[in-house]
Amino acid sequence: MIHLVNTEAQYLILFTVLLILPKLLLRFQIPIGISSIALGVGAGLGLGWFRGDELLLMLSRLGITSLFLFAGFEVEIEELKQNWKELFLGVTQMLAITLLVAFGISLYFEIAFRPATLIALGIMTPSTGFILNSLKNYGFSEGQEYWIRSKAISKEIAAILLLFVTLQSESLVNLGSSTMVLIALSVFLPLAYKLFFKYIAPYAKDSEVGFLILTALICGVITKKIGTYYLVGAFIVGFIASEFKHFGKSDKSEEIIKNLQMFFSFFIPFYFFKAGVSFTKDLFSTEGLIIGLVFLGVFIPLRIINTYSNMNFFMKDFWPDRKEITMSLLPTLIFGLVMAQISRERFDIPLEIVSGLVIYTLVASVIPAFMFKKVPPENF
Repeated sequence: MIHLVNTEAQYLILFTVLLILPKLLLRFQIPIGISSIALGVGAGLGLGWFRGDELLLMLSRLGITSLFLFAGFEVEIEELKQNWKELFLGVTQMLAITLLVAFGISLYFEIAFRPATLIALGIMTPSTGFILNSLKNYGFSEGQEYWIRSKAISKEIAAILLLFVTLQSESLVNLGSSTMVLIALSVFLPLAYKLFFKYIAPYAKDSEVGFLILTALICGVITKKIGTYYLVGAFIVGFIASEFKHFGKSDKSEEIIKNLQMFFSFFIPFYFFKAGVSFTKDLFSTEGLIIGLVFLGVFIPLRIINTYSNMNFFMKDFWPDRKEITMSLLPTLIFGLVMAQISRERFDIPLEIVSGLVIYTLVASVIPAFMFKKVPPENF
């Protein structure tokens, strides 16, 4: 019966279920990303649907690139400058611990340092887009939201740089050529934005979001081709765009941000669903479960202690908010899944380690949903 359902019907079922059911499950404190992954696992392993599906692949790319476009767009340099010392010290502490974790993983599991660094990044890096999109669900104060946003963004910027160096450090030639590509993008994008403002925007009303999404997708594909990942190119597009008055510092900026958020909110479930579809039976093992539980038992307390100590020494005024800030930074859903995928595709990492990372990522990402009371939805 399952195999008698044609492709068109499968797509109809996919869109109907994926765009409605995860939002209904929010009332039970289940994040959309987690429920979308579960639906993907059911479709892939249970029904055998959408494996190698090109349309789902494109929809997932739109999801991940638009999410990191939004994350880059949310970067406010002036805000980061205001508390640069606290953020710099926090980022330095986080990078040092990440490298120590990578060294420990490399030593314990007897794997190379580069893939061990990817696993460590998946464990330690908060997923900014996922966190920012979840903040509106909780009744946090303005100050709490500011520090959650600032710390998540600064740590993700540092993690993206470390990811780039890790993936390209196989040889100086790779690192040099890839760096030149990123420099070329950084030079080309401002020029492309200026041409857009001059020749397109005046004659194509409300085309800013479409232009940004297309640019993020193209740059995401470029950075994927040079051996990094979609998120690097998409983040750069948003980061540079946020500094342009027309995009990030004008009367239209709030509208652009709102539309970007609506766009990635629509497409990001397809990324999570695609991740679930790509799970295979051998990813679910007793060894992977044990490693995942060990990761949770070791690294969740480590990350809490890391943030607590940083706030105690450098952010004493916000010490009463330590619980809200620390727990909100625990989700690693995007970075964890991306690191698991890259580790599996590019490095010969034992599958049980990848499985452990996935389990850690899923559990860590639901902790805030159960720690904090959700704000009641607005009346329509």
